[in-house]
Amino acid sequence: MIKRYTMIGLAGAVLSAQVFTGTAFAGQTALSQEELINEINMLKNIVLDLNERLAGAEEMLQMSLEMKEQQDAQVADVVEVVDELDERLGDAEKHTALDRVTMGVELQTQLNSIHMDVATMPAASQIMIGQMAVAGSQFSSAEMAQIQQMMKQQGTEKQSIDNDALFTSRIRLDLKAKPANSLSFVGRLSAAKVFGDSTGVKWYNGGPNAVTMDGNIHSNGSDSALRVERAFFTYFGDMGDVPYHFSLGRRPALGGAPAEFSTSSMVGGSPMAHGINWQFDGASLGFGLADITGIPGANFKLCWGVGFESGVGSGNSYSMSYNSDIDDMQFGGWIANLYQDENTTITNMYAHAANVTDGFSGLVVTPFTLNGQDLNGDGQYDQFQMNANDGAYISRTEPTANIGSIDIVTLLAQSKFAQVDFFVDLAMSHARPSGLSANPTMQLLGTDALLNSNGEQNDRTGYSIWAGVKTELPWQASIGFEYNWGSEYWIGFTGGEDNPAGSKLATRGSVYEVFYNHPMVENKLTLSIGAQYYDYDYSGSGNPMGAPVKIGELSALDAFLPVTESMWNYYMNLVYRW
Repeated sequence: MIKRYTMIGLAGAVLSAQVFTGTAFAGQTALSQEELINEINMLKNIVLDLNERLAGAEEMLQMSLEMKEQQDAQVADVVEVVDELDERLGDAEKHTALDRVTMGVELQTQLNSIHMDVATMPAASQIMIGQMAVAGSQFSSAEMAQIQQMMKQQGTEKQSIDNDALFTSRIRLDLKAKPANSLSFVGRLSAAKVFGDSTGVKWYNGGPNAVTMDGNIHSNGSDSALRVERAFFTYFGDMGDVPYHFSLGRRPALGGAPAEFSTSSMVGGSPMAHGINWQFDGASLGFGLADITGIPGANFKLCWGVGFESGVGSGNSYSMSYNSDIDDMQFGGWIANLYQDENTTITNMYAHAANVTDGFSGLVVTPFTLNGQDLNGDGQYDQFQMNANDGAYISRTEPTANIGSIDIVTLLAQSKFAQVDFFVDLAMSHARPSGLSANPTMQLLGTDALLNSNGEQNDRTGYSIWAGVKTELPWQASIGFEYNWGSEYWIGFTGGEDNPAGSKLATRGSVYEVFYNHPMVENKLTLSIGAQYYDYDYSGSGNPMGAPVKIGELSALDAFLPVTESMWNYYMNLVYRW
C-alpha cells in the first residue's frame, strides 16, 4: 500500500512539472490561469490525502510491529511453560521408567554329587546313648563326667556317606531405584530350594549349616519362601574434594570378593568373602580418597552390624527377664581399597565381633533333647534329663551366653597378566574367650567355650590362605584352579557360603578346586562345571565352640556328632542372569 501511494504522488509531481513547462495536454487548447490554479489545488489535495494515508499506513505498520513483539513475548512465555512441563514430565517418566526397568533376575539350577568319609561313634556307644534318650534318663553332673571319660577312651568308626545327585534352585529378584542423584535404593528377594523339599528345617548333623539361621537361610537350600536378602538405601554427598556415601539397612554381605573368581560373575557383596560371607543388618559410611591421595581407586569404608539381638522383640526366652545378662552381638570394622586400576586391586578388611554368643537364633530338628538344672545356682548344671525326639519336632535354638570376642583381618591382591587372572588372599583370626556356654549339650560334649573345651579360656590365633588362577579360552570360556587352607584355630563368619557341601573357606585343612565356565546365549546363561576336594586336618570347621581336635586323634566323644574327614563335591550349574 505504501509503495502504491508513493507512486501516485510522484505521478502528480510529474504532471505539475508538465503543466508549468507547457508539455501537458499537447495538442489541446491552453488552460486559462484560473483553470490552471484549480487544477494545481486539486493536485495538492490529492498529495495531502496521499500523505495522510501514508502516515496512517505507517501508524498501522508500527502497531503491527508492536503486536508482533507482544505475540513473540507471549509465544516465548508459552515455550518456557511447555519446556518446564516437559522437564517435569520427563523426570517423572524417567523415574517411572527406572522403577520399571532396573529389575534383575538370577536363576541358578545346580547339581551336586557329594561323597564323604565320616568319623562317627562306635555302634555300641550309639546304642547306649539311644537307650538313654529313649528311656528319658536322668543323671547328675558326676555321672555325666563318667560318661565323658568312657567315651574319650573309645575310638571312632569310619563311614562313607554319598549323595549322588542333589538338585537345588536359587532365584534372586534384584530391585533398584534412584529417585534423586544423591539417593538410591537396592533390594533383593531370594529363595534357595532343594528339589523335593520345602520343610525349611534340617536334621542336625553337627555341621554349622545344619541350623536354619538369619545369616545362612538365603544360600543354604531350604524351602521355597522368598525372603528379604538385602534392602538398603544409600545417600551420596561431598565433603570438599572427598565424595562420601552413607548406607543403612540389610547389607549386601554374600559373595564378596574374590568369590566371583570361580563363577565368572560380578562381585556380590561388600565384605571380603574370606572373613565374612554371612547375611546381617547394619550400616556403612564410605569415603572416596583417590583424588586427595593420588592413589587410583583408593577408598575407605566404616562398617557396623548386628549379629544377634537379645532384647525385647527378639522372641528369645529371656528377652523379658530383668536379670538376663546376655548382650547383643555386634561388630564393626573397615574395608579399605588400597589400590585399584584396570588390572590390579589390593583390598584390606578388618572386623571386630564383640559379645560373641554360643549360637544364633534358628530352627533345627535334633535327634534328642538334653535339659539341665542348676540346683545350687553356681552357673553349672547339676542334673541332666535326656529324651529322644521321636516325633522329629522342630526346635528353636537360641544363644545361652556371651563367650568372648573375635578379630578378623584379610588382605586380598587380585591382578591380571595377558590372558591369566590370579589372586592371593591372606586372613588371620584372633579369638579371646571370656565366658562359658550354658547349653546342656555343649556341657555334655565339653565344647563349652570359644575355641576351647572343658572351661578353658585361652586366646586362639588362626590363619588361612586362599589363592586362585584362571585363564581365558575360546568362546569367552575360562578354566581355573583354587586352593585354600585353614589352620587349627582358624575361624571366620562364612556360613552363608553358597555350597551344600559346607563352607570351603571355613575348612581347617585344605580344599582343592578346579572349575570351567562357559558363557552361553550372549552371556545371559552360563554353564559351570567343577570339582572340590576337602581334606580336613581338624574337627569343628566353621564352629566357634570347642577346641579343634586333630582328625587322626578323634575319640567317640569328639564324634558324638559326625565329623567329616574328607569329601568330594562335584558340581554343575546353569545360571541365568538378566
